[in-house]
Amino acid sequence: MLVIMSEPSTAHSSTFLGNYVNGHFEGTVDASASASPFRSENPATLETVCDAIGDPDAVARAVNAAHDAWPAWRRLTVAERAAALQRVAAAVPEHAPAIAAAITAEMGKVHSEALIEAKSVAQKLQDTIALYPHELSGAMSGAPGEQRHRPLGVVAIIGPFNFPVHLINTHLLPALLAGNTVVAKVSELTPLTGQRYAALFHAAGLPPGVFNLVQGGGPVGQALVTHPSVHGVIFTGSYNTARRIRQALFDMPEKKLALELGGKNPVVVLDDVAEDPARLDHAVREILLGALLTAGQRCTATSRVIATPGVAPALRERLTTAFRTIRPGDPDSPDTFLGPLASQTATRHFLRGLDAAKADGARVLVDSEHLGACFVTPSLYEVAGHESLVHEELFGPNVAFELATDPADAFRRASNSRFGLSASIFTESKDAFEAFVDAVPTGVVNWNRSTNGASGLLPFGGIGMSGNFSPGGSGSLRIGTYPVAVMQIPSTQRTPNAALDAALRTGAPETPL
Repeated sequence: MLVIMSEPSTAHSSTFLGNYVNGHFEGTVDASASASPFRSENPATLETVCDAIGDPDAVARAVNAAHDAWPAWRRLTVAERAAALQRVAAAVPEHAPAIAAAITAEMGKVHSEALIEAKSVAQKLQDTIALYPHELSGAMSGAPGEQRHRPLGVVAIIGPFNFPVHLINTHLLPALLAGNTVVAKVSELTPLTGQRYAALFHAAGLPPGVFNLVQGGGPVGQALVTHPSVHGVIFTGSYNTARRIRQALFDMPEKKLALELGGKNPVVVLDDVAEDPARLDHAVREILLGALLTAGQRCTATSRVIATPGVAPALRERLTTAFRTIRPGDPDSPDTFLGPLASQTATRHFLRGLDAAKADGARVLVDSEHLGACFVTPSLYEVAGHESLVHEELFGPNVAFELATDPADAFRRASNSRFGLSASIFTESKDAFEAFVDAVPTGVVNWNRSTNGASGLLPFGGIGMSGNFSPGGSGSLRIGTYPVAVMQIPSTQRTPNAALDAALRTGAPETPL
């Protein structure tokens, strides 16, 4: 028997309320034999934040609820769906503080960043509504029929720990607006954050089954992506997990799979930046933002800096000083810039990666210190270009500094990557910028700005090991649909075919002997 918990005052609850299915929170009484407990941990203190239960058997209930809700939701007009989703946006001011507090408690994001993430739910909806007629347009004038965009049906959205709300929400709202229903799964590191996000939708009063959220780890995710009634899967996370998902879906071609993965994002700084102290100051500040926001745990984080000879000494010196100066602090403090890594596992992975880089020949300019719990200081290593650090994503506050002989060599080095998510160049030269665009394949190109950040009004996504389909930003509406051509003629109008008309007049030819 399940205990049903659907009280509207769940936004600030820290008690685990179970999965959100068919318009209510399920309890955790008498969970199935396949269920397993897990917990979230505060990376700043290592204290337990939320004790939770993941149950793969809950996936079927959530998918069935979404499947049953889909026909009625799909048949609403876009305006009617938008009006329903506006109730979600209207509830954001009340729920954002509790969501932000959960993000900080569970993955250590500093409070200022967490609050921006929580509040972004409302802006994403407004951007999506504005983009709809542009991204899902009708047929061109003169076409012999209509162009429609059919929703996939039930869409599964699996999000990561580093943006536990934004990287669910950025796909979820477009999927719903386009006429899909959704089952989302948040990271097992952030169950309380997912619960408070679900409480936001509960407060908005969407039709039961339109939005569902399940909790748990790998077995829950596997049950979700392979469920036969799921026709779209949007995954944000590591390449290795994405590879396993693709293998699991190899014989399910009816499922549309969109992947938003990692990056090893380069910044190229050319000599003309050194000609003006203000330009150099600007480049250093943007590199620090790119490398250290969210403690380097962004898929768009700056992890490589490639400099030409005229700017390299000054840039190296400035970055070395800054990396020695910036220290992590209490993520709950409004003045903290750098918080902890998200978990003990993430911390071990980061430190092991640094050890491997040093063993591989990287020269330490500033090394990371482990300060206890999941706090590490930022590090700056100099590389020749062959080291594993150039290619492996550490997902932490580290930059590999690399010296190029000239702009062409810098561009060649920047393009030497299996990833292709974001890249930046600092220069005043338009010709150099265009040469950089031609030489470095990537989904997002930045000129005189950080590799971090994205606009909901522009495409977002990468190539290679960074993903496919550019599922974020302006492309998010298209991910949940496929185009359909609708052609029609009056029931008495003949399609011209002179050969058929002649054959009908003369009759069938004689059968040869």
